[in-house]
Amino acid sequence: MQENFEGYREELDQVKLTEESKRALVRSLQNRKESEMRKSGRKPVRIRRVAAVAAVVCLLATGAVAAVTASPTLRDRIFGDSAAYEQSSGFVGRAVEREGWTVTITDCVGDDRNLYLGIEVEAPEGVVLDADGYRFLDTSDDLIQGGGSGGMQCIPDDDPTDNKIQFIQRYYSSSFDGDGFDLQSKFVLKKLVHDWRWEQDGNGKMVQVYTEDCGATWDFGYLDISYPDSAIRLTPNAPVTTLDVEAVISSVEVSPLSVLVRIEGEALRYHHDWVPKNAPDGWYGCIEYQEVFLYTEDGMCIPVNDQDGASIGGGCSAGSHAGEEEEPYIVLDRSLDELVDVDSLTAISVCGVMIPLK
Repeated sequence: MQENFEGYREELDQVKLTEESKRALVRSLQNRKESEMRKSGRKPVRIRRVAAVAAVVCLLATGAVAAVTASPTLRDRIFGDSAAYEQSSGFVGRAVEREGWTVTITDCVGDDRNLYLGIEVEAPEGVVLDADGYRFLDTSDDLIQGGGSGGMQCIPDDDPTDNKIQFIQRYYSSSFDGDGFDLQSKFVLKKLVHDWRWEQDGNGKMVQVYTEDCGATWDFGYLDISYPDSAIRLTPNAPVTTLDVEAVISSVEVSPLSVLVRIEGEALRYHHDWVPKNAPDGWYGCIEYQEVFLYTEDGMCIPVNDQDGASIGGGCSAGSHAGEEEEPYIVLDRSLDELVDVDSLTAISVCGVMIPLK
């Protein structure tokens, strides 16, 4: 037991937790310990697992894991403390220190296809982080399952005289089946720099040029990300006219972060034969121009369209794929710039068709 205890101490000394996250982890591990003990009468081999869990609980409860003080970045700097934030956010509070630099994953906001992580960097005392364009040279995208993308932005610094800066990491999944992210994945950040750019060297080759702040690697191991599922999911099967043909709105999903609409119908088969290539990316304009609006209890109308701040995504099938016939459909995926309180929503309008949400 003592050997296991010291082993866990060495591992946990590499990671810092806030007091809030320590208490939550203690409760979770305590519940698991009690569950294992109840089962150990039937399966004695699990006693070693009980001891292992007890060791970790003891380490956390006695303060062997250092605490950090970073506050939720997404709440305080991006989305605000609102009902919509509570409906879509989770506390992370994981920190790793390397070479005197501490990086903390503070909080997260997400749904099935969108995930944001708040990140704070704290430099050693006396270091002032007042440059422009901080970034990590390498970040982990292991959280994304299937197709998707990720990107990180430095949040404008409200106090350029201190030793802290914040980032927002966004992941987008192109999966429409609810399996967009693996929320128990490794997370690694490497080398903090600023003034990053491409320049041509003496041989005419384009090379990366930057000023290095810290060349460390912050390995968080496996992050355990969780957030509420507050999405409203409906199967209205409502008739709709889109692309000048008659189809059916088969499903609607509204979360605090996004709207997902699926439209199906035989009339959509081979729609690329008549839909013009007028999308902003020069492709077929199947998914860009259908108007979507949300309505709230107080009578507010929230546009969910490209010109109104939403990012446009989605996909379609014109009835054939890789030489095989399939059901034609259009999927409208609209990600919102601001979080929406789903409890305040009363209806959604898709291509002029009003669908009650409650």
